[in-house]
Amino acid sequence: MASRSPKGQNLERFKAACEDRVRQLETTIEKRQNELAILSEVAMRVHGEDDLQAILDVALDRILDGLGLSTAWIFLGDEREQKLHLAAHRGVAPAYLREVAASGLGECLCPEVFWSGHRMQVRNTTQCPRMPTIVEGLPEAVAHACIPLRFEGTSRGVLNVAARPGELFSEDELRFLETVGRQVCLAVERASHLQAERVYNQEARALAALNKGIGESLDPEAVLHAVGRTALDILGVDRVQVFLGSEARSLQVAHLAGLPHPELEVGQTLDLASLPTSLQRRALEEQHRFEVDDWRYDERVNKDLARRWDAASALILPLVARRVALGLLVVSRVAPHRWTADQVDVAEALASQASVALENARLYDKARRAYRDLNEAQARIIQNEKMAVVGTFASGLAHEVRNPLNSIALQLSILERRVAPLESRLAAELKEVIGVIREEVKRLDNLVGDFLQFSRTNRVQYRPANLDTLIDEVVRLLRPEARAAGVTLKRDRRDGPLPDLRVDSEKIKQVVINLVQNAIEAMPQGGEVTVESGLAEGGVRVVVRDTGPGLPEGLDVFQLFVTTKARGTGLGLSIAQQIVLEHGGEIAVESEPGAGAAFTVTLPTAPVPGGEAETS
Repeated sequence: MASRSPKGQNLERFKAACEDRVRQLETTIEKRQNELAILSEVAMRVHGEDDLQAILDVALDRILDGLGLSTAWIFLGDEREQKLHLAAHRGVAPAYLREVAASGLGECLCPEVFWSGHRMQVRNTTQCPRMPTIVEGLPEAVAHACIPLRFEGTSRGVLNVAARPGELFSEDELRFLETVGRQVCLAVERASHLQAERVYNQEARALAALNKGIGESLDPEAVLHAVGRTALDILGVDRVQVFLGSEARSLQVAHLAGLPHPELEVGQTLDLASLPTSLQRRALEEQHRFEVDDWRYDERVNKDLARRWDAASALILPLVARRVALGLLVVSRVAPHRWTADQVDVAEALASQASVALENARLYDKARRAYRDLNEAQARIIQNEKMAVVGTFASGLAHEVRNPLNSIALQLSILERRVAPLESRLAAELKEVIGVIREEVKRLDNLVGDFLQFSRTNRVQYRPANLDTLIDEVVRLLRPEARAAGVTLKRDRRDGPLPDLRVDSEKIKQVVINLVQNAIEAMPQGGEVTVESGLAEGGVRVVVRDTGPGLPEGLDVFQLFVTTKARGTGLGLSIAQQIVLEHGGEIAVESEPGAGAAFTVTLPTAPVPGGEAETS
């Protein structure tokens, strides 16, 4: 065969080189198309997805399927935590998973990639001591790529993909994996924003509802319930505690929500000053917020208190209005938890709204008490003016009426003696008429006596007296009268012996006699009257309770000339009220038609100023 010419040989070599180059380009194009398909499917599958785990799972499945590989895993972390945790994996050996969970990453390139933001390829056990144990079902070591997951200069994690046995990733493949990593990181960031937006919207709605609820309520209890419920819903905490008070020695447990508290109960008084160290006390006194992520490693925490209260992590926030401490809001979890800036902001918003609402409720209650006190003072002034008028009238009445009454009584006695010798039947008729006149004279004399009481009620003479002894005397005095009326008169002592008071004994005795006699007269068919004594806040109380028909609804029995008796004057209870008011006390009645009535007299332990000096 004739040999080819040099020119022909060159042409053949050029043709072979062109064909080889075409095959290389076709292979490269095919790889790029496959890579584009992987990127496109990853982008399409994770678009709009807000579940972080779903995004990572989709990315790993599509990368491995598209590249024909079997093993990949992702570590995620936060630069502030300085710690990576395994977030997703495919084809990883269980032994490696257990080891990472138990002792962390150890000596590995992943932390270096995370912090530096530069991709690397692990080639030997020096770079990764666990390299031979990573791929499931493959005893030999294989190389794997470590790709940083970064967004806007901030590290989010590391993507690891294992190569085929005996192979390394090329620079083009590493760049492709880096591109995929950016796509995954972008999807994770978008999901984080979607979740944050959803959380923000939820928090905004919850805070708006809370603001509306507590803004429309001036009831402190309703405010506390709304705050506790919102804290549980938004912050996802296990317990919410609200303490009210400005002194560390006497904080009141005002509200508890969430899991039952191991020690505290609503209404309990807490002494934080007795604790050696307490962030609660510091938060109250310094009006400063404290965060505890893990009580075991926080030197500020009272370890014994944290253990007893089952609080591994907590936010402790002061409730402050107008620079005055109102109490504390404490939210806690039973497990360690790193509080995010968003959670702290929400907790502070809750505390701020609760403070404003509690202060508004306090001011409203103060104004309401002031208005009530003003009304009561006005009522007392009006009552005193009435009493003054009646007293003036009574003084004149005593002279204008009692003298003729005495004269009538004297003439009746003379008439009675002159009637005695008359014929018996006529004498009996006349004596009956005389008896009727005498009873009416006596009734008029008693009426004048009642009026005269008004001119004397303000002459209070304070002397030490024992209320129990005084009531016992009244019960002994009126028991025969009660027995004659078919009424059982009982004596009941509550809270043990009462302390001595400085009162006008005769006037207080007059009040008790009046109340007991009214109760007896209210039960003409018989019944039961109980005279009860006991302690009251800042003083003592006397309760006279009967089983009679009760009082008509809406009747003010303390008004002058108001009575339920057929022959009553309507003065007795007005006199009793005036005496009690002169002693700085209160008298009230509770009644239910058909179920009896209960009159309660409350007297302070110290006399009010203005009474006459004590006499011997």
